Amino acid sequence: MSFNGEKIKNTIGAVLGFIAFIVFIYIIRFAMGNDVWYDEVFSLSFAEHNFSDITALTSRDVHPPLYYCYLKVAESLISKLSGYANIIRVAKIASLIPWAFLFILGITYIRKHFGTLTFGLFMLLITVMPQIPSYYLEIRMYSLALLFITAEILISYQILTNLDKKNNLAWTLFFLIGILTAYTQYYACIAIIGSYIGAFLLLVVLKGQKKADNLVRLVVCSVLSVICYLPWLPVLSSQIANISGKYWIQPLTLRSILGCIKFIILPIVYFGKMPEISAGLLIFALAVLTIFFFMKAKKGDYILIVCCLMPIIIVVVSGFILSALGTPIFVYRYLVPTLGGLWLFVSFMVNKVSDKKLFLLPLIIPMLLVGTLNMMGLRTEEGGKLTNMRASDEALSQIPEGSVIITNFDHVCAVMAYYRPDCKVLLYENEIDKLLPDMLGNIQDNVTDANIVTLIESGNENVYFWGSFNSREEIVASWESLGINNKLLHNILIERYWINVYKLSGV
Repeated sequence: MSFNGEKIKNTIGAVLGFIAFIVFIYIIRFAMGNDVWYDEVFSLSFAEHNFSDITALTSRDVHPPLYYCYLKVAESLISKLSGYANIIRVAKIASLIPWAFLFILGITYIRKHFGTLTFGLFMLLITVMPQIPSYYLEIRMYSLALLFITAEILISYQILTNLDKKNNLAWTLFFLIGILTAYTQYYACIAIIGSYIGAFLLLVVLKGQKKADNLVRLVVCSVLSVICYLPWLPVLSSQIANISGKYWIQPLTLRSILGCIKFIILPIVYFGKMPEISAGLLIFALAVLTIFFFMKAKKGDYILIVCCLMPIIIVVVSGFILSALGTPIFVYRYLVPTLGGLWLFVSFMVNKVSDKKLFLLPLIIPMLLVGTLNMMGLRTEEGGKLTNMRASDEALSQIPEGSVIITNFDHVCAVMAYYRPDCKVLLYENEIDKLLPDMLGNIQDNVTDANIVTLIESGNENVYFWGSFNSREEIVASWESLGINNKLLHNILIERYWINVYKLSGV
């Protein structure tokens, strides 16, 4: 049996692309939940403000403003077109939209320039591989940044493989998408810097009659990008100063490199040793694939290597540099926007070596196994959220308007303040992010035992404690000694937070 024929490769690619589309439709069902977590509260709250206020609020946060502006526009359009009233679902759909544009890029540019097999496998990998599908559902900027960086990679490849053409449109898009990405997320901005570095290195090495002209265009794009980013640099400096030395992220070590690899290839599922086995098989398949690929690689292939991999390389390197400088602000999820380039390159390598006899399927099977296990994990996690949120919605609806809700965890405090803007939400003996009271208006932090005793003695009949962690039992026990009774009403899961709901009352 031989896989030499282009027709067979194209058929396999089309099937893989169709499977990717079906899987994406399946993922959409998980966007129908009403669950949010701490970071998503910021996204949803920012998007409720006008564009000027969004910029002002994000200047006090740790991200640039473009995603929140996108979210605001997307929410408005989706709500009008679909009639959805649930803004959480609408916001989740907004995070799904970038996949549709990735599919358009795949079925047009990638299929035309790299083949149907590359297109189909690429779409499947960026739909099912570890970590990625979860971020199509999260109300954050990762899926949008994934689209932008993947587009930037394709544009840079288009430029660098056509040096003797004018490419004015391509250079314009290279600049525009780059600056949009820079205003979307800071590590996405670093990935774009990686694309600029890769383009510069290749322009130095490659030959062409208009090589100098293209170097000038790259310099012009770089200068314009800096000029366009200058208004935000004071804000960036202030944000770095605010988080330096006190941010929660741990410094990177050499083990972090293995952590990055694990993040990218280990499926998130509880299924015995199968996740580790599948990841091991995938590493072996990728190693074999890489060896055979480099045995027959040509000049144009090396251009694609640099375009695809430089963003992720620069992101990881910069994470280590910033950590060494005392500002550890890198977490593994910041790799997500760069994974389009990684899996595009893997898909291209598979297509390149697929003329080997009986070679194509053995290379793809470990990828399919990892992706299948990862989707099983996604179904368990996101399906569990849908199921548990039904009970949680009921518990939320039973809290009367005007109630007082006490929490002992800042994340739960923020989530409850968002869900119930008609209630006063108090954070017990802890501080909340200073942005949240300004955004939500119904939060008070650093509440003490004395404050709670006064609240109960005032005769308020609707005081609830939404307790997190094991400390909640200790807290209600200590309140009993102060004359505050409690009644356990619910044990619920909201997104990733297990909560005991108590009703408090006086003796």
